[in-house]
Amino acid sequence: MRTSSTGIYKRSAHYARLLGLVGLLLSSPAVADIYPVNGIWVAPNPDFPIGADEACFTIRLSGVEAVVRKSIAEILIFNENKRYDVKQNMQLVSTLSSTKPTRDGYWITELLDVRRRFWFRQKVTYLLTIVDPTTIEIRNNSHRTRFVKCGPRGKMPI
Repeated sequence: MRTSSTGIYKRSAHYARLLGLVGLLLSSPAVADIYPVNGIWVAPNPDFPIGADEACFTIRLSGVEAVVRKSIAEILIFNENKRYDVKQNMQLVSTLSSTKPTRDGYWITELLDVRRRFWFRQKVTYLLTIVDPTTIEIRNNSHRTRFVKCGPRGKMPI
């Protein structure tokens, strides 16, 4: 039994369209997760107790230098799918991998942008809780850190 040459061409055209569609679907970018918060967040140093406004004022005046001087324990900057972390004499950049909302907050999974041995990247998971619009809490294992949002506050009273 012999098939016609037009049947073979129709089948090959069908497979070519199917492969093209599969290639298009695999190459299209996925919807990226973004952090539930954004902006600059500061963790005041418990050894150097200052208020939230003073901590933000210190950041405005001296920037990262405030962490080196130990006036501020840690600075976090959230920008869409990136997190910049400054503490002690370390600066880390992480890329958001996934965000899962829960009853207590958001489970955040990130990949550090620093490559380790054999080009593997470390995966970090933590619970981010939004306490109020100006306060968040991050829980890693048994460690909790509260952060205060720094942003435009308007004019300071004289």
